[in-house]
Amino acid sequence: MRPIFLLFVTMLLALAGCSMSADTAVAEQEVPRFHQQLDAAQFAEIYQASADEMKKATSEKDFIAFLEAVHRKLGVTKTSERQGWHVNYTTTGAFVTLVYKTKFAEGEASEQFVYRLDGKVAKLVGYNVNSNAFILK
Repeated sequence: MRPIFLLFVTMLLALAGCSMSADTAVAEQEVPRFHQQLDAAQFAEIYQASADEMKKATSEKDFIAFLEAVHRKLGVTKTSERQGWHVNYTTTGAFVTLVYKTKFAEGEASEQFVYRLDGKVAKLVGYNVNSNAFILK
């Protein structure tokens, strides 16, 4: 009985790992799109494509002002490298958090993206960026 149970648990963990990997990949595809839109000053488009949770948390006007400030202080995106990720499955959906180290024209930043998966579509729920350029420039 015990070997069957261990096999079952192993199979469940393997399936969960595959699901997490696939879900992470869906969210990761959105980060370059976000940076392209940020670089092109398409702030309203980013907001419009975001999840309802984002729209309930902040107004379009405030979000656009925030992204304008990020773009003004940091400039265009040069490189971006994923530093970590986390997938959280809840009763309200699957959420993927991605952390990136990003080099912009005017400095480096740590970015955190939170996406809610809607099928095979990732919608932005949260964006956080930290950089010394905010203070020094």
